[in-house]
Amino acid sequence: MSMTEKTETAGENENFVALIQAAIENSMMKKQILAIVQLDSFNRASLLGTYVTSLQLQGAPSELIEALNCLKEDVIAEKTREILLNENLAKSS
Repeated sequence: MSMTEKTETAGENENFVALIQAAIENSMMKKQILAIVQLDSFNRASLLGTYVTSLQLQGAPSELIEALNCLKEDVIAEKTREILLNENLAKSS
C-alpha cells in the first residue's frame, strides 16, 4: 500500500474523520492530537501503543481505538498535523 493509499484509506475511515473533526471542534483534544502527531515516528508509535492499551483496558469504544491507531502511520500523522495547524491559521485570518 502506497502513502497516498494510506492517506485515502484514513480519509475514508469514518471513525478517523470523526476523531479529527472532534479535534477541530475541541481545543483540548486538538492540543492532545497535535502533541501526538508532532512526535517522531518511534515515540508516537510507542505512546499510541501504551495509550491504546490503556483505553482498551478501560473498555473504550473500538471506533476510538481504530481511529487512534491510524495516527501510527507517518504519512497520516503528518497530514493530520497539517490539517490541524492549517485550521488554526484559517481561524486567525
